[in-house]
Amino acid sequence: MSDFRFDEQKATSLRHKITDDIRKAIFQGKLKSGDRLREVEISKQMGVSRGPVREAIRMLEQEGLLVSLPYKETTVADISGEEVRDVLNPIRLIIETFAIRKALPNIGERELERLAGFVAAMKEGAAQRDLTRIVDNDLMFHEYVISLADMPGLLGTWTSIYNRIRLHFMIQGRAYDDLNKLWKEHELLLKSIRKGDPEQIAEAWADHVGTYRSEDVN
Repeated sequence: MSDFRFDEQKATSLRHKITDDIRKAIFQGKLKSGDRLREVEISKQMGVSRGPVREAIRMLEQEGLLVSLPYKETTVADISGEEVRDVLNPIRLIIETFAIRKALPNIGERELERLAGFVAAMKEGAAQRDLTRIVDNDLMFHEYVISLADMPGLLGTWTSIYNRIRLHFMIQGRAYDDLNKLWKEHELLLKSIRKGDPEQIAEAWADHVGTYRSEDVN
């Protein structure tokens, strides 16, 4: 395992707390793709039994953040340029462009204000060089748009790839010299939504998703 160490755990909400701590370490880059996670070491560092650690690892495997192969150790998942280009981006574009068409009749001033709030938070995050805040609000922007389509199954499909998308964003974002690029792209998306032209929105969305290029991911 890497030099990163987990904090000792308290007894409350143990499985979820352990899961959150490992997930956070991955997103913050303290645990990197390919790093090995040893159940015994984690349980010792956290001061807990191996049972809840094992459960947390299983949950994170289901989220696509950890990989465990038979007779091999658990490692932090990698995300390749090929996966981004050929899997995540096409899935995102299909789901999100379909969702925004369905959502348009449900978007009024209140919804536009909320979307603007996510963009403003991203702008503040860029000024503070706070990548986590930017990524969180980036994903909340998209998740909120999908939720406005009022199609739970659609949102569920998007949620199933949420953590893979987030991992990609965190890795990619660390390579950005100018984090303002991220909120400015969402400002353009918001402007297209305000105009209400489905074709312009679809074009803006395709341009936006296309900026997450495979070559930006190692």
